[in-house]
Amino acid sequence: MSDEEKIRSKIGTENPFKVPEGYFEDFQQRLMSSLPERFPAEKTVVRTPLWRKRPFWASAAAALVGVVVLFASLRTFDRQEDAYASADEGVVFTEEEMDYLASSVFDDYTLYSYLTNDE
Repeated sequence: MSDEEKIRSKIGTENPFKVPEGYFEDFQQRLMSSLPERFPAEKTVVRTPLWRKRPFWASAAAALVGVVVLFASLRTFDRQEDAYASADEGVVFTEEEMDYLASSVFDDYTLYSYLTNDE
């Protein structure tokens, strides 16, 4: 006789788990009585902006953008001053440069002074 047969002869082959009498007959009533009367109210999702969640990083990003804009405007300002300085020194401009100057940041008086320059 094998080990498995010995165990089956001692324990048996009958299922040890049994369902109590009438368990499924009133199952639905018991389940419904254990549930609450109403469903809980839906939770509203509150979305928090990034600058409220991470104020340090938001302020650091804003400062970085400010520094970049500041340096970009300073570079543009320096280029304009260079153009004025070279015009005052009597530099002769080409036709393309004159077209650019006429359509760019110079006012009418500055353009007139370039055109009437006798040098």
